Amino acid sequence: MDDRIVDIVKRVGLEGLYRTPCREIDNNLITAFVEQWRPETHTFHLPHGETTITLQDVEVLLGIPIDGEAIVGTTDLTWKDECQSLLGIATNDTTLKGQRIQIKKLLEKIDEGLPDDATEVVVHQYARCYILALLADTIFADKSGDRVHTMWLQMLRDLRNPPQYSWGSACLAWLYRELCRATDRGASQIGGALLLVQYWAWVRFPFLCPRMDLPPDGAYGPPFAPSPLSIK
Repeated sequence: MDDRIVDIVKRVGLEGLYRTPCREIDNNLITAFVEQWRPETHTFHLPHGETTITLQDVEVLLGIPIDGEAIVGTTDLTWKDECQSLLGIATNDTTLKGQRIQIKKLLEKIDEGLPDDATEVVVHQYARCYILALLADTIFADKSGDRVHTMWLQMLRDLRNPPQYSWGSACLAWLYRELCRATDRGASQIGGALLLVQYWAWVRFPFLCPRMDLPPDGAYGPPFAPSPLSIK
C-alpha cells in the first residue's frame, strides 16, 4: 500500500485494522455463539456462566481507539453527490442502493493505483475508498457481503487533520445490534465484526483456536512493535 495512504490510515486511527490479518470466518463457530447470545443482557450464556465482548477486547484485539468523539452523523444526504465528491466515484442505481455502495467499485478504484503526482484531493479520495473497503472487511461488514454503508464517509471528510473518533465503540455497538438481530427466529445472516467475535473466542477459549507451530523467537529478526493481539 502507498505510504501516503498508510499515513492517512494512521492519522484516522485505524492502523490496527490495517495491520489486523484477515482470516476465513468459521461460520460454525459464529453460529454456536449466536445461539448463546441473549439480547436482554448483551451477553453469551454459557454452561459456566455469562460472558461478553467488551471495549477492552476491541482495543486489544483490533488495536482501534475506544476513546474519542462519538461516531454520530446524518443519513439525510444526497449520497450520489457524496460518493462523487469524497470517493471520486460516479454511481447509479445499481452501484448505490440507498446508502450502501458496492464494494467492488471501491476495489476497482483502489486497483487503479495512485499516481506519484496525484493532487491532495485525489489522494484523499483514494484513501477514503481504501478505508471504506477496510471497514467493510473488518468491523462494519454488511449482511449482503458485497456492499458497505456510505455514512462512514462523514467521519472521513477532513483527512488533513481528522477528528479522533471512538471507532471501537461504534464497532462494538454495531456488533451487539447484529447479534441481537441474528437471534430472531427468521434470521439467516449476520453482519458486523465477525472477525472480532472469532478472535475473541480464540483468545477466551484457547481450545477453539487452530493450532499453529510458531518459529522460535528471533528467527525472523527483532520482534514486532506493539500491535493488535490479533496478529499473534
